[in-house]
Amino acid sequence: MAIKAIIFDCFGVLITSGRNLLYQSYPHLISSISDLEHQSDYGMISHQQFDIAMAELIGITPEEVRSRYYDVNSQNKAAIDWARELKTSNQYKIGMLSNVGHGWLDKTLIAGNEDLFDEIIISGDVGMVKPEVAIFELTANKLGVEPSECVMIDDMAVNIDGAVSAGMQGIIFNTVQQAKVELARLMRINNA
Repeated sequence: MAIKAIIFDCFGVLITSGRNLLYQSYPHLISSISDLEHQSDYGMISHQQFDIAMAELIGITPEEVRSRYYDVNSQNKAAIDWARELKTSNQYKIGMLSNVGHGWLDKTLIAGNEDLFDEIIISGDVGMVKPEVAIFELTANKLGVEPSECVMIDDMAVNIDGAVSAGMQGIIFNTVQQAKVELARLMRINNA
């Protein structure tokens, strides 16, 4: 079946995440940090509640949590340029699917690139997270395509496993060049 939609993960693909710095700084707290992020991703706690809880956990102020770890995210310009190239080819719908809580993308790095996406699905807004099959099915539905017509690009293997379980094809993202090669291979297979 022909590929009609390319879905990009946000943090780890389109955005280089400051979250990794937090994990590196507090390796003994990874489980607790991950639990707070999970609560935020599901929309169970607000951005402000997350900042306060994280500050209490690691022993700094909420402002320091934001400035040291979450305001240091940066655009992966090469990945965004690639997504724009795919979009302007008029051959594919472009989606973004991200595990992130309410309000985390309001002021972040997709600003100025909103026109790039046909759909943006945020886990905190829909009450589901990757790798749940249902969030991939919802994303395909919002894009107006079948899951089998989608390719999910994500930096986490577990999320690709979820996409594949939903009927999508997947690419584990390491670099833009590597992902481009893999997408070209999938397109050849699907168009043969």
